[in-house]
Amino acid sequence: MPTLDWIGKSKVVNHHLDVPYCILDRKYSFSENGQTEADNGSRNMIIHGDNLAALKSLLPEYEGRVKCIYIDPPYNTGNEGWVYNDNVNDPQIKKWLGEVVGKEGEDLSRHDKWLCMMYPRLRLLEKLLASDGCMAISIGYHELHNLVGVCHEIFGTRQIVTVTVQTSGGKPSGGFNYVHEYIVFIVPQDYQANSVNYWGGNNRSPFEGLTLSTFDKTQRPNQTYPIFVDEEGRFAGTGDSLQDLIDKGIYTGRKEDFEYDYSVAPKGTVAVWPVTAGGKQCVWRQIASRLKDDWSKGYIKISRNKNRGNEQNKYSVQYLPRGVIKKVESGELKVTGSEEGVPTLKFGDNQTVGGQVPTMWTNKEFFTVNGTQCLKLIFPEEVKPFEYSKSVELIQTVIQANSKDNDIILDSFAGSGTTAHAALNMNKEDGGHRRFILVEMGDYADSITAERVRRVINGYGEGNKAVEGTGGDFSYYELGEPLFNGDVLNEKVADADIRKYVYYMDTKQSLDEPHQDEPFFLGEYMDTAYYFFYEKGKVTTLNREFLHTVKTKAEGYVIYADLCTLSDAELEKWHITFKKIPRDIGRL
Repeated sequence: MPTLDWIGKSKVVNHHLDVPYCILDRKYSFSENGQTEADNGSRNMIIHGDNLAALKSLLPEYEGRVKCIYIDPPYNTGNEGWVYNDNVNDPQIKKWLGEVVGKEGEDLSRHDKWLCMMYPRLRLLEKLLASDGCMAISIGYHELHNLVGVCHEIFGTRQIVTVTVQTSGGKPSGGFNYVHEYIVFIVPQDYQANSVNYWGGNNRSPFEGLTLSTFDKTQRPNQTYPIFVDEEGRFAGTGDSLQDLIDKGIYTGRKEDFEYDYSVAPKGTVAVWPVTAGGKQCVWRQIASRLKDDWSKGYIKISRNKNRGNEQNKYSVQYLPRGVIKKVESGELKVTGSEEGVPTLKFGDNQTVGGQVPTMWTNKEFFTVNGTQCLKLIFPEEVKPFEYSKSVELIQTVIQANSKDNDIILDSFAGSGTTAHAALNMNKEDGGHRRFILVEMGDYADSITAERVRRVINGYGEGNKAVEGTGGDFSYYELGEPLFNGDVLNEKVADADIRKYVYYMDTKQSLDEPHQDEPFFLGEYMDTAYYFFYEKGKVTTLNREFLHTVKTKAEGYVIYADLCTLSDAELEKWHITFKKIPRDIGRL
């Protein structure tokens, strides 16, 4: 696969590994009942701090768990004035530290800086993204192609699709007029979007056309066969495929010359061949044996053909793709019964398997002016509370298309907090339990980002413009102490945070609440019990005395301590792996 190169790339490809792991320090919690220093148990988070360090701090609890990521990074137009602040150990990059990134005489080094800034953040976002999750990145034309290239490198086999979003109603007066931006979607190969309203009703039914126009009879002769339908529109069997006819010696000509013969239909039936609405001959998506089996299960739908472009096919045939069948079998897609007289499954009137995502979004609800007007309504006291805020409707569409109502939504370039606003709106509308995690490094993280969320929860606006509060809650965090001071555990870090980190590094699992009867027990995973024998200001020793405190029965043990006096033979006898604190604690 082609890769992208730029100044400083070799210094940042592994920079995410060098970033110190820091603890998240909760400062306050907020709900409809007001703000409190006490922890209200909210799982919604607003984090103030550098998003590279913040993303790393999320790994122990959220690696591979985030279903929907939306970010709106700097577009790098040359006019934004963003600051490169990653302390990468390289003379070339160190010269950039703390400098405002602008046009710089148009030497184009701002593009190198932007790529150096984005690369390690995308590496961490890739770790946080669930295997079946979706990531969406808003971007302008200045870095679109660089972004796509980097995403191909980092996200590997996932689909990467660019959607054009109209952001204003402007008209060109000469030359090129950019009245649009882009969203780069990074999705699984078997991606299916959820149904959304803003796409103008392009929601599709669970059934799809069975014809496969991208292949023809020369390529898929075993999928070239007639389907027989009786006078009542029911499946009545299939005829020989082109491959069958060749194997039996019935057809000896060239595959490309094979004619679709409608006269082969048995009495009382009609033949349906794989011909598109436009009259193009192609093939079916399934071989005949699987088609018969799927019909018996209700996965095939036969309808009278209303398309005048194909006069010979009196019926159209549709099927449920494998991904949809999985949703049916898991109960995610609810079946209401079968169609009268046939096994074909029926679904709720308003139920669809997903939305067909267009690559041009032109809805006026997505215009940037709507985001500006919304912010002005929330912050009437501010002349211009925030530059170029995204519309809530745009972010709701991204979230709705790519997540379920109990998923985690992450935005690590939170800005004015539109993503949280969208998630709260949606939870109010459908009773969902979406969780949001926002990260914002700007000094306005509390005064604008969190304040917007507070006002959305409680309601904002006056008179006929008043907007009812969504309800909800969140906790506000600052980046706290690093876990390590050089090679030494930072004793300012709470024991609970250290334990959580250690367990995650060994198991990639989240740590449950501590066990009262075993204070040093972390948890059990894959038949192995984990113990972290650590006491601040003391030297701990793994010895026979400590073993007498071990109550959990397991096939093996991993025990952390400062020292170990057990012999190698004893460790082997009791299936113990000793790990020395802090030397053997893994590093993120």
